[in-house]
Amino acid sequence: MSYVCFSWGIMRRSKENRDVRKDFLLTPEKTVVLDEVMVTGNRNDQVNRTATGEIFYLSEKAKNMKDPFRALQEIPRLYSDVANRKVQLEDGAQPLILINGNRYNSGIATLDPREIESVEIIDVVKARYLKDGYQKILNIKLKKKTQPFIFLEGATRHDVPFRKGLGVGYFEVGNSRYALYGRASVDYLYDDRSEQEQRQLNTGYSKWTKGEERLDGTSYLGELQFRWMCTDKDYIVAHMYGNKKINKKKGWGDGLLTDGIPQEFDYSSFNKDQSYIFTASLFHKHTFAKNHILETTLAFNKNHNENDGNRSESYLDWSYLNTYLYKNARNSGRFDVDYNVDFANGGSLNVGNQTRFTSDRIRQVSIGMPTFRHEKWEEYLYADYSQSIKRFSYMLSAGLEGIWLKAGEASNHYFKPRISLSGNYDFSDHLSTRLGYTLTNTAPTESELNPYNMSTDSLVKTQGNPYLLPSQNHKLNLSLTFNTKGFYLTPSVSYRISTDLVESYGFSEEDIYISSYRNSGKYKNLRIGGSLSYRIGNLGRIGVNAYHVVDYYENEDPRKGFSTSLYFNANYKKWYLGADILYNNYTYTPISRVKYHSPSFSMVQVSYNFTDYFYISVAMENCLVTYRTSMELRSGSYENYSDQRKISASFRPWILLRYTFR
Repeated sequence: MSYVCFSWGIMRRSKENRDVRKDFLLTPEKTVVLDEVMVTGNRNDQVNRTATGEIFYLSEKAKNMKDPFRALQEIPRLYSDVANRKVQLEDGAQPLILINGNRYNSGIATLDPREIESVEIIDVVKARYLKDGYQKILNIKLKKKTQPFIFLEGATRHDVPFRKGLGVGYFEVGNSRYALYGRASVDYLYDDRSEQEQRQLNTGYSKWTKGEERLDGTSYLGELQFRWMCTDKDYIVAHMYGNKKINKKKGWGDGLLTDGIPQEFDYSSFNKDQSYIFTASLFHKHTFAKNHILETTLAFNKNHNENDGNRSESYLDWSYLNTYLYKNARNSGRFDVDYNVDFANGGSLNVGNQTRFTSDRIRQVSIGMPTFRHEKWEEYLYADYSQSIKRFSYMLSAGLEGIWLKAGEASNHYFKPRISLSGNYDFSDHLSTRLGYTLTNTAPTESELNPYNMSTDSLVKTQGNPYLLPSQNHKLNLSLTFNTKGFYLTPSVSYRISTDLVESYGFSEEDIYISSYRNSGKYKNLRIGGSLSYRIGNLGRIGVNAYHVVDYYENEDPRKGFSTSLYFNANYKKWYLGADILYNNYTYTPISRVKYHSPSFSMVQVSYNFTDYFYISVAMENCLVTYRTSMELRSGSYENYSDQRKISASFRPWILLRYTFR
């Protein structure tokens, strides 16, 4: 690169000329030849705030890591599990993953970190996504592909000794207009054992049992997706997905039944659960003009489940046997239309409609009960507007849902609103605050509506309520975000009010405890806490998240809980070290409390890259203590105390091999 440099010269006229005018002359001095220079900036400390979330940028080191999950570990609020190829937010939420704003994509595994322009975490979702229950969104924006590309990846992971493992393969090939993606995997669980102890009390009897359970299972998955940019204005995605699962559970042990006279007994149980899922969808995006986009989605889903088994109890003079067989089927379809326009003033308007139909069939074949039929038609109309004005940005979003359903002999229809509001103010480049509000509705599930007994226990019946209505949830969240020199701090407080909550309740009839559901009263939840992380130079990141939670059930004392997580990851040359732990002490329902005696999850992982695309990982899950939970349930005269220890899942390392070709 050549540059011509000039010097400034000043010449005065003679002293006799007293006007002292100045002449400026540009005179060539010399030519200098310099090496080519590339100017780069480190953007990993840069955070752009929007009305609904934050936008982060990867450093050059992260972009050169070859592995997208390892690169995403640099994002302060994101927990990226390299081995298991999944991500979640600092509060444990599982986000909806969008690529370039598109819901239909090939996921994170196929991404080349060098192509990632930005990573957006959306905390307040628009009404468009509230219908599906999403509370968080991860949107990864990529550079436009201009060259043909190919991606291949294979991995295998197994516990030592054998308990849990998988084999998975990915591929993606394409160019700027076409792309074909596929995935196939098989997972297995072998001889997974746990210890169980339970004590039941009711008027006139007490029952104590102690024993073991063994779980074996396999899962098969296949996925195929074709993406086509057929014109400069039209983008089409065709997608198919299938999954089959088979789980077998065996239980055995002994116990003591006291109903006046103590009676010892032995018990055994067996359950086989088979299910498959098939989905197919067609997505089309049309750009009418630069800032006008229409999206349409047509999708179909078919589910089938078969659950059969038995439970027997052998006493000295008599025996109990319960044999059951359930066959369940679901067919559903959806048609979505979404229109978006961006205005010159920086505002954005989005409107759309979602139409859905669901048909469920639940058959209790073993006792010849009539088929439970559940059919639901849903129409959901929504709109949202967002804009930024200097340091302030806001989003207004609302939707109206109409539902017509029939559950057995019960019919119902209702209209429910959904609202999402958010405002963000930037005090500076490093400090901002956000206030968000959402109004959502939670419809009862088909199992909560099913009136048939689903229990195998001789002293307990579990049945749904076909007359349940949706619960309504109000949530207000206030957060503060501060980042500087590798530090990222986000304190927050949220308050939630739920009305017509679908909750468990029970009552006794002739010494039989009947467990069901009802819309009862109000529920309030207070959550205070935050997250703090620090980037250790170019080495890695360390972080902590902690939250204090209080549940308020109507006519009950406040119930307090605490959750925290710690994580650490570091990359040094060809080595990777990661460690994380998640712990919470209690969770509640109106009639029960679950106590966690050990961390919900803990893992230490070490990886070594033989090449940029081939590595081995060794990890230890649940490496601290044996995973154990206990539950207390009280409803009227009925009490239930249970304790479970996952003995096979503790202190068991695993080994993973992964190879990637780009």
